[in-house]
Amino acid sequence: MNPNSDTSIEDTTLKITVDGQSKCFEFGDLKKFHQGDSWFGCAVGFRVMQIAARELSNTTLWSREDLYIVSGHPGEGVKDAIELITSTVSSNHFRLLDNMPSQGCSKKMKFEWWISDGKQTLHIKMNNNVVPEQFFTKLDQLSNDDALTDDERGSKHKEFDKLKTDLSNDVWDRPLNANFMFDFLSSPLKAGELPDE
Repeated sequence: MNPNSDTSIEDTTLKITVDGQSKCFEFGDLKKFHQGDSWFGCAVGFRVMQIAARELSNTTLWSREDLYIVSGHPGEGVKDAIELITSTVSSNHFRLLDNMPSQGCSKKMKFEWWISDGKQTLHIKMNNNVVPEQFFTKLDQLSNDDALTDDERGSKHKEFDKLKTDLSNDVWDRPLNANFMFDFLSSPLKAGELPDE
């Protein structure tokens, strides 16, 4: 299921309660909101939010109220997905794990999130087989590209962009449970707290 192709709109949407009203977001809304080229991060972040919407909506639809999110992933695409859906970044109810760069992807980052609604905390982690080692190898090459010529740098960027597009499509083509594993913590995280890792 590629959101850039003809698919059912329900496959690329999620709902959340905002100010007492149900609000629907479509992946296309995130593509308009995001100002960069972190499309893989956008896809990952939106899919994480879809799991949160599914698992935190029990008798009632989950709500922005009281949400607090901890992320092991500092990338702008992931953060934009979280912000668009939950507004936790702008309301200071969002925190990165310690020792994470404040932005940008690196080998240190984790594809892992903790979403608390004040009553329970959902822990979501990407399955190990989703992001290949090749992603981090190409990322490292681009992060240390001082020795590359302009042509080599351009070629490496094109290769990486193609890989990110392929990975983004893969994240949409697989069911949520094939991309991520999840469980609930024994007690909810309070705003500002970090999980025990």
